[in-house]
Amino acid sequence: MFKSNKSAQPKLSNKLKTTLEFSDLWNLNEQERYVFQAAHNKLKGLIPNQLSIHGVKLHKTNDGFIMTAIIRQSLQKNLALADIRLIVRDISGKEIAKKDFNMEHFGELAPLRARPWMFEFENEFLLVAHDEITDKMEFEVVFEYRQESMSDFSLQFDDKWSQELTKDQKESLEKTLASLNPIALNDVSISTISLLEQENGVTIEVFIRNSFDKGVILNSLPVQLFDADKDLVAQQEFQLEEFNIKAKHARPMSLFIPKEKFKKVNPDWSNWKIEIISSK
Repeated sequence: MFKSNKSAQPKLSNKLKTTLEFSDLWNLNEQERYVFQAAHNKLKGLIPNQLSIHGVKLHKTNDGFIMTAIIRQSLQKNLALADIRLIVRDISGKEIAKKDFNMEHFGELAPLRARPWMFEFENEFLLVAHDEITDKMEFEVVFEYRQESMSDFSLQFDDKWSQELTKDQKESLEKTLASLNPIALNDVSISTISLLEQENGVTIEVFIRNSFDKGVILNSLPVQLFDADKDLVAQQEFQLEEFNIKAKHARPMSLFIPKEKFKKVNPDWSNWKIEIISSK
């Protein structure tokens, strides 16, 4: 076997190092500062535009535990944290505590700076028995990022639906709409109501939900239909005549897919879903 005589090329790295600082609210002696500095020096560099937290020490108390951690950031601007949610896990990855913290007193963190902070988890925020917590146990801590969502939508009917539906049918749609899972803010989402199998195809009733602060207009709706086996049954783009959905509203509509569009014979309709095809 021949070996290349080319010298190994050094790997380029865009990892960024942070500088440790301490809050003016903390009165630390030289030994305590050294402990945090030593922990900080062991941390790997950050990638650009990253917010990171690293657990330093966990101390068990009768009421739960107190954790100290170092928060670092590599954004190109000062960072002022508001409310954060932290999850603490043991060395195996099992979640042992979760709690929201108000970071008003943490203050702003300049770019490429790191600052230690103390977090108290009372017993009510433990996800395991207090006996499973041990003093100075190994652990990790992470941020839980929460995407803002919306679940409260008003129903919007066009003239045809409004005239053809009975009061009971409208109330049934209201209940179905209220039972749907939330969707992310600033999104347009499709949710199913019912599927009616016919000799020449299927008719699907759906909600189109708009969580934007302003109305949206759909001129086309490209969808995919899957059956219980998660097989793609059909794909079709519906051409719409400026189908408008008001802000924070859900509008029902009917979609008919003929059998000649089916890619699968005898689909299993015991379970099914429909998805909007994302534009590239």
